[in-house]
Amino acid sequence: MRSRKWIVTALAFVGAVGLTACSTLRTTTDYDRTTDFGRFRVFDVEKVSTRGNDLLGRRIQSALESEFTGKGLQESDRDPDLLVVAHTRLDHETAIYTYNTGWGWGWRRWHGGPGWAYSTVEQIPIGTLIVDLVDAKSKQLVWRSTASDAIDPNATPEEREKTVTKAVSKMFETYPHA
Repeated sequence: MRSRKWIVTALAFVGAVGLTACSTLRTTTDYDRTTDFGRFRVFDVEKVSTRGNDLLGRRIQSALESEFTGKGLQESDRDPDLLVVAHTRLDHETAIYTYNTGWGWGWRRWHGGPGWAYSTVEQIPIGTLIVDLVDAKSKQLVWRSTASDAIDPNATPEEREKTVTKAVSKMFETYPHA
């Protein structure tokens, strides 16, 4: 009975560590180093493409507007210097959690005794936000950043908003200032 309790505890720990590892926000950024970002004073966030999820689109738009106004830019749809174009993508990652115990054949020697392994396979939904910054005058892409993270289907609206805000903030940590 004692070994069974230990096994259940070990499986729960391995599962918790595995889920924690999958929920790490990952961001990437690329931009044109020859662009003078200091000349961008006015921005316009285009309609966010979220494949029918208008609530998510409004959260992303609000986070982007806050991020850019916090960096000293003004928002206007009349003659902007910088166009902000965002869209989302949904993928899935396969996570395999395996717990292996016992003994068995080892490399170059016998470890002795029987062993067993327990594995579970899970499909984890991964959301990706892609934000492009386009020079409005030249129509050239000058910045692209992506953020990907596991989606929690049980998250509250407040948690979802916090997740979007955190992702946008992290995407623009390295935004080059004038």
